Amino acid sequence: MSEEEQPEKGLEENSARRSSSDLASSGRSSASIGANLAAEQSPPRLDPTTQEVAVVPEEEAVAEEIVWNPSVFSETEDDSIFSGRADASPDVRWVRHRPPLGPLPRWGIVAFVVFSSLGFAYRKVDNWVNSLVSPQALPGEEIDFVIEPGWSANEVAVNLGSVDIIDDSAMFRQWMRCHPTLAWFIDCPADVEYSFQAGDYVLQEHMGFQGVVDALNEGPIPPEVIRVTIPEGLTISQTITRLKERMPTYSEEQLQEAFVSDVMRWEHYPEEFNLPYYEGMFFPDTYQLDDATLTNELSLVSRMHNQFLNVVAELDFEARAAEVGLTPYEALIVASLIEEEALLDVDRGKISQVIHNRLDQGWSLGLESTVRYAAGKTAGQDLVSADLSSDSPWNTWIEPGLPITPISAPGRSSLEAAVSPEDGPWMFFVRTDENDVLGAHTFAVTGEEFATAVEICRAKDLGCG
Repeated sequence: MSEEEQPEKGLEENSARRSSSDLASSGRSSASIGANLAAEQSPPRLDPTTQEVAVVPEEEAVAEEIVWNPSVFSETEDDSIFSGRADASPDVRWVRHRPPLGPLPRWGIVAFVVFSSLGFAYRKVDNWVNSLVSPQALPGEEIDFVIEPGWSANEVAVNLGSVDIIDDSAMFRQWMRCHPTLAWFIDCPADVEYSFQAGDYVLQEHMGFQGVVDALNEGPIPPEVIRVTIPEGLTISQTITRLKERMPTYSEEQLQEAFVSDVMRWEHYPEEFNLPYYEGMFFPDTYQLDDATLTNELSLVSRMHNQFLNVVAELDFEARAAEVGLTPYEALIVASLIEEEALLDVDRGKISQVIHNRLDQGWSLGLESTVRYAAGKTAGQDLVSADLSSDSPWNTWIEPGLPITPISAPGRSSLEAAVSPEDGPWMFFVRTDENDVLGAHTFAVTGEEFATAVEICRAKDLGCG
């Protein structure tokens, strides 16, 4: 073999021993090598129309890789593949990888972020609007409100807001206008023209928009009329005190006799009760005293009892009590417990369910409101160990089941909740002002959950000792 032939033989041997792993270990990939070689050795294919832009055939655009064969390189010792000057065979080809879904995943993430932000903002605004249209705050104090002659609906709205009867005058005006584009959002009645009669009204702080309109539509209080308001949750004894304060001419003795009169006996009052004890059967409301009731205690008390009978009839109380396994009188007792325990309407159905669940399980109710009633104490007065351990048929800390009678006069919402509890597994409840809502309760299923809620109640000094 001649000397000229020996380098070529050596090159062939070296080429046979070179592999892709050799290339990778030296820090140079097959793709980079192929790119250099193609740039130096292979003329670019040009677009026949422009003669400027290189065209990659569509059939080659399959994956972003370089397909190569080690045998395509021709190199010498001085001009090896590691020097970047190797010759490339024409079978070195480029292909381009295209993601299966293209840019869709990237745009999907963007859309998700945008719509999530919009949804969060919508919920915040919706909650704010609902808090104005239907406030969840505790019932406010009564306010004497006067509509002057000539006031427009807008002027009424402004003045309602100035004394805190409504929480936002501007929103109330929009609610009354009820533009079709906003009706679905602010829950307003469409196509209603509002005009309110001048005169004196008795309203409350933080009323809902519909409640204000309903009260104003009833018209002003007739002149020279005496009104007596009996709030929910009073006992007969507290009601007598309230009436005496408002009507000094009333006789306390005559009032006491009126409340135990046989004409106040409800048809569902237990027959085994020998003594007339008609707690809970006088509906809390505002009563206007006419000539007949100004000097007749029995006339006013009869009106209160008749209003109670009207409300339970409207609620179909007897039939609905049977549906939840109670007699009408037992349902009235449950309603009185709900009235004493609940501070917000939204909690009444859940409190009712806790009472029903504990009765079904044979648990004692353990309600402090019944202990206070047995001890003759009112809300806010401290209970002592003797109160909690007293042998009284109203002490649900000791006695299983319901107390023997109602403990207060329930309003319509509590009567409704007693026969329509909100379905749920709760066995406990305690006031925690949950989510910073004044008067809100936390409802728990297990003793551990209840203990945690009680610690929150104590930390907030809400009356848990």
